[in-house]
Amino acid sequence: MEYTHQTTGSRGKNSYSATQSFWLILAVTGFIGIGPAAECLAFTVSPKALTFNAAQDGKTPPDQTLSVSRSRTNQRTVTTSDNASWLTVSPATTSMTTTAQLTVAVNTSGLAAGTYNATITIKVGKATKTVPVTMTLSSPPSAATATLAWNPVTDPTLDGYKVYVGTTSGLYTRIITVGNLTSYAVDSLTTRTTYYFSVTAYNSAGESSPSNEVSKSIY
Repeated sequence: MEYTHQTTGSRGKNSYSATQSFWLILAVTGFIGIGPAAECLAFTVSPKALTFNAAQDGKTPPDQTLSVSRSRTNQRTVTTSDNASWLTVSPATTSMTTTAQLTVAVNTSGLAAGTYNATITIKVGKATKTVPVTMTLSSPPSAATATLAWNPVTDPTLDGYKVYVGTTSGLYTRIITVGNLTSYAVDSLTTRTTYYFSVTAYNSAGESSPSNEVSKSIY
């Protein structure tokens, strides 16, 4: 009877110890999980997505900024990366307490027209967030024309007319000799540009004063 009593007491003691260990492990595990979760909640990025629009004309769209914020004031290391050759985020590594600014740039050189998607990854301490980036690259603007018409000069010594073309009023960078035509379609004009035109008459004695100036915006 004494032997049996001791065995039972030993089992009860072991059972209590196992239960105590279980709750101890559970409490420690729960405590470890709280840290990163709280840090992640305090880490925000604005805006949450970026969009770039560009055309295949050599003009790079302006850089954009990502703002990183957190509620805690202890210093943390910020690391950034991206997964596309046409996308750059800088700095790659910096430090912050409550705020940090990141610059995002794109390079359209050598890319075909289309829509490109990429992801920026930002890590603050042990917490990580991603920002999707979309770039839409349109085809280059097509060349356009402007048709001019003017009243004929009645002078029998007339040899022809010259059309003056420029992108600044009164400043012409292109001169086209059109012969005796009284209308002409000026080609090779670029869209999203305003052009200015004037016409002169000429003969063997020289060239007349320019006509009134007209303009046309090419869309």
